[in-house]
Amino acid sequence: MRRSLNALFVALTLGGIAPQAGAEDLVVLQVAPGATKEGSVGWQIQMGAKSWFDEVNVRGGVGGKQIKLMAVDEGADISAQTKALIKEHQPAALFGTVGAAAVQKLVADKVLDSAQVPLVGPRTGAGFIANDKAASMVFLTRPSYADEIDKVMKQLATIGIRKFVVFYSEDQAGLEYRDLAKSVAAKQGQTVEAAVAQPKELNKIAALADAVLEKEHQAVLLAVEAPAAAAFVKRYREQGGAGQLVGLSTVEGVRLSELAGAKAARGVALVQVAPNPRNEAYAVVREFTTNYRKYGPYTEEPTQAMMEGYLAAKVVTEGLKRGGGKAGLARGIASMSGYDVGGLSYTFGSASRSGAKYIEMSVIDREGRVTR
Repeated sequence: MRRSLNALFVALTLGGIAPQAGAEDLVVLQVAPGATKEGSVGWQIQMGAKSWFDEVNVRGGVGGKQIKLMAVDEGADISAQTKALIKEHQPAALFGTVGAAAVQKLVADKVLDSAQVPLVGPRTGAGFIANDKAASMVFLTRPSYADEIDKVMKQLATIGIRKFVVFYSEDQAGLEYRDLAKSVAAKQGQTVEAAVAQPKELNKIAALADAVLEKEHQAVLLAVEAPAAAAFVKRYREQGGAGQLVGLSTVEGVRLSELAGAKAARGVALVQVAPNPRNEAYAVVREFTTNYRKYGPYTEEPTQAMMEGYLAAKVVTEGLKRGGGKAGLARGIASMSGYDVGGLSYTFGSASRSGAKYIEMSVIDREGRVTR
């Protein structure tokens, strides 16, 4: 795979050892699991952001300063690790963390408040973060899980789907999805016939899929990551499962298709909290496609996580412009009301830490591609 000089800059951060940025650079720091590992969710977010930041830098940067994206693999204690990195590199922003637990710890340990460094675009929609008044330095660029579940189940109700099974991971995201599905179903005359937890070992998912086939259901909500979703989908289809499979936003569709195979993945619906990278009806997707071809790893098919990273990077850049630079970044983002990035908009400053409401359904086609 092709590596640009900027990608090599990112790779040098492996193990938490990051190269020094120039004194006049605006550092955007990502601390995420496997951030330096090609193909990981953190890496995908990073590649999307890189596609925008590189374009900004070619245009002269922000206020004459270049934006340097620095990625570090998340360690055992993200708070201690991030404190040290902030002290060393003085970033303008933290960016693209993965999962609710990391954000919760950074907020609880007051890492963001004490350093006055905002966290932009973490990959989570957890309600306890979206609705946490103490998380004033967190800016979510995706909708909450509550918004996601509400829209999905209402949309499925319009085509007569009322009986569900929820396949969930036993982490904060999975447990919240499970409980939200039950709550929304009760309000809409739908039922969750069963909620089944993901086993730790992927090779045990086949037996779980067999058990789900015995349950009366019309659809299965996949509230897990792509590897677990792929194992379930593959077995479920092999055994003749005919229910509608719906991957929630934790499921990266391109990865699911790769792991399960195009035949098994065909027809799986996907909840997407940013425009599909193939949907060029959106101006921002056309822009992303152009910049990704110039600066991204062009041998990799663009993913939803890359698009999320791209959009979050645009929010960072606009915040720097509005705030007059690094010191005013949080203020600049908080001032956004209806900020249009090219077909969708962001509004911050309300009670919710989430500035986005965009949710759409896509489907995997017979070629294994995620389509509109």
